[in-house]
Parts: sequence; C-alpha cells; structure tokens
Amino acid sequence: MKIEQATKEEINELKAKFKKFNVDLLEEPSEYFNFVGIMDVYNYVLSEQEANDLLGYNEHNLRYSSHFQKTFIQLFNIEKEVYVHVYKKGLSKAQFKFILSSLNRREASFFRKLFTTKKGIYKIKDEETLSVFVKLSINEIYFSTFFFYSLDTVVVGNYDLCFPLYSKTIEGFNKCKQIIEQNGLFIRS
Repeated sequence: MKIEQATKEEINELKAKFKKFNVDLLEEPSEYFNFVGIMDVYNYVLSEQEANDLLGYNEHNLRYSSHFQKTFIQLFNIEKEVYVHVYKKGLSKAQFKFILSSLNRREASFFRKLFTTKKGIYKIKDEETLSVFVKLSINEIYFSTFFFYSLDTVVVGNYDLCFPLYSKTIEGFNKCKQIIEQNGLFIRS
C-alpha cells in the first residue's frame, strides 16, 4: 500500500483551495463550495419507510460497494493521487479495535500505522490504499474525507451510501457527475 503524509506545502495548497479539512462538519457547505450534491444509489431522497427498510441491511451496502469502488478508482486515475483526511481525535480504544477487527491482517497493520502520528492529511498513491478507505466508508466503519485536488472536489464518506460531494468548479463537478453516473450512481441535490 502506498500512502504518505502530506507535506507542509501540500497541506498549505489544500487549505488555500478548500479552506477546511473537516468539511463534514460544515453547516452551510455552499458558503465554501459553488456546487454541492450527494453521491447516492438513488436519484431521490428516500421516504422514511424506505430508509427504515434499509436500516441494518448490510446486503444493500454490499450490493452497491463495487459501484462506489469503481467510481473512486476512476476519480483517482484522473490525477493518480488523492488526499485523505484521517480524523484521529475522538476515536475510543473500543472503536479503534472494532475498526481493526473489520480489516484483514494487512489492512489492520496499515490502519494501525496511520495512528502512530497526530497528523491526519495523507496522500494516497495507489488504488489498493484508496480501496481500503472507501471500503471503510461504504461499510460505515470509519469515514474519511477525500480531496481530489485537480477536480477541485471533496467527497465525504457518510452513512447510507449518501456521500456529500462539494466542488469549487463546474468542470470538476461535471467530471465527477459523469464518472458517478457511468458507474450506476447518481448525484442529487
């Protein structure tokens, strides 16, 4: 697996472009991003009943996981790297152990190494590493924020396969939308 801590210069460039790393906490993402959507399995917001029917239904996430994996890999292949924000604060020992138990031995060793430092911005340099982070988000085990620098776009791992997508430019947003739709997913407002 190929991952390295982002350099100070890279972190400064990301901050200059995206302003914040914890975009998942933004109450009004449209204040920072011109184009906002949600990458989803459905092109509409589920009714309360539909959502309740899917709660705890792991088959749903498994059924669509390859769609998300392919989407992220294609986005990654545009620039051959993606930055990921690994939020390390507030993770209890029990949560950390649960995450490790959800991974194979190699992935668990890799994930454990990420938590040996306090820094949390990493540059992913291969598809295998990206797939581990995407898998954790798809399975709702650990959510990461993915920064696609050349696309001016951020994708936030989230529950129910509803990943917020924030873009600074129409070009980046449309390129992401094209790839997302090619993989049988939708962008909804």
